[in-house]
Amino acid sequence: MVIKPMHWRRTREIADILARHGFVMVLDRLGLSRYLPWSTRLLGKFQPDMEANWPQRLVLVLAALGPTYIKLGQLASTRPDLLPRSLIEALSHLQDDVPAFDFVEVQRILTSAWSAPLSDVLDYFDPEPVAAASIGQVHRGVLKGGHRVVVKVRRPGIVQRSEADFVILRSLAELAERRSEWARQYDLLHVVEELITTLHNELDFTIEAHYTALAHKTFDGRGCRIPLPILDWTCSDVLVLEEIEGAKISDTKRLRQMGLNLREIAEHYIRIIYDQVFVSGLFHADPHPGNVHVTGDGSLVFLDWGLVGMFSNPMRKRSLDLIIALSQGRSEKVVRVLLTMGVAPPEVDSQRLYYDVEVLRRRYYDADLQNFHIGQAIGDLLHLAQKYRIRLPSEYTLLARAAIIADGVVRQLDNHLSLTEVGRELAPHLIWARLNPSQWAEKIEEVALDWSTMLSGLPINIQAVLNTLERGEFRITVENTHIERILAHWEKLVNRVALSLLLGAIMLGTAFIIYQDHLRRIGDIPVADVGFLCAAALAVWVFIEWVAKKHL
Repeated sequence: MVIKPMHWRRTREIADILARHGFVMVLDRLGLSRYLPWSTRLLGKFQPDMEANWPQRLVLVLAALGPTYIKLGQLASTRPDLLPRSLIEALSHLQDDVPAFDFVEVQRILTSAWSAPLSDVLDYFDPEPVAAASIGQVHRGVLKGGHRVVVKVRRPGIVQRSEADFVILRSLAELAERRSEWARQYDLLHVVEELITTLHNELDFTIEAHYTALAHKTFDGRGCRIPLPILDWTCSDVLVLEEIEGAKISDTKRLRQMGLNLREIAEHYIRIIYDQVFVSGLFHADPHPGNVHVTGDGSLVFLDWGLVGMFSNPMRKRSLDLIIALSQGRSEKVVRVLLTMGVAPPEVDSQRLYYDVEVLRRRYYDADLQNFHIGQAIGDLLHLAQKYRIRLPSEYTLLARAAIIADGVVRQLDNHLSLTEVGRELAPHLIWARLNPSQWAEKIEEVALDWSTMLSGLPINIQAVLNTLERGEFRITVENTHIERILAHWEKLVNRVALSLLLGAIMLGTAFIIYQDHLRRIGDIPVADVGFLCAAALAVWVFIEWVAKKHL
């Protein structure tokens, strides 16, 4: 692998951190050991329990490598269909706990982005961040005119560092696939490319602003609130949103003080999630308590639309079919839906897959609703997809992530409530939403347009056919790419029948000679014997010729 000089320093840093956490053998296989001093190599080789806890040690590596790798690890935890279960479980505990950067940097970034000092745009700006994460941090402010906002500022230099890391990661993934069966089995380069694409989108705040505006248009006022992005002051490294005050959905003490019923909030939260996924096809893929707040009137505020899932109509149908099949415990339907959701290899063992799904059914469905964790059930199904090499679109894994998070939020609010219990109540409504004739209008319009296009061109096509007949140029061409193979098969079959008849005649002739000693002779020549020998010789010659020419 060739590392460009501009990336040598970062490559040495990555190699050093991997070695210090006991991954020297990996570095040896990838050819990166030459970047290490001997002391580091020896230290790495004597790390205790290197094999047993490699996922936990990998989490420590990602945390040490900085914000880009922390975010990549968090994104990787959403792909149970591509990565081993032990690694997914370890990555799910990766904390986005990074210190805030200095307010001087915040001022510099905002002044550069707005081409004006802060005082020209804001009446007030809180220098203390509300939250700090791997990609950016959030501050409160008030725009000129009194509009209260929150300002999300991207970390300085993270794009440049990330681009350098992306180049190194692609090179390492390519090298790993050439040298490791494990990397080829899990299609590591494909996984890395997906994660890089997702992180690229999260680094560009204009993309988050787009999805936030779309969510605001779709959901705001339907029992929930979505902050409206202020596009005039938003760019790739700054996102400005209206501020909507509320308490975290996990702050049960404050919610009770606000006079709110926790069970009603939990049911409302579930209904919004189901509506996003199965009705609208646009859903928040990271609805954890930090991103969901509750206002005084019980409305839910969904924040941070950086990670979004989008479902087409067929994807919504399959997802709903999967949820219904899971809740009803129908293993055969679960298998059918799972196979139609993704691309399965030709050699997939559907019977074995059915057996594994049946094991999961007994584990989950035989339990009562309170203990039926639908998010975990979907996650286990995705692990089965990974086991049988069924490639699923990433949106389905985002659905599993959202379900797991939502299930935890609901049980924190009311331990006697589950996504499945409310989902069964909502199932008739969701099915009706699919069957509702008002939903057919768009499809009928598309079909009508297709038919009108076809009918409008029909007279021209008919006239072209008539002109061809008039000129006597009408031809019928029969084409079959397998016709030669079929004729060869029939030729062999006919030859075998002919040979069988010939051999049968020889056998009858033999019997005739043995039992008919009084056959007529011409002089001293036994005519029957000579005829039999000639026929036998002819049969042997025909047999040898047909075998040589591959006619049999």
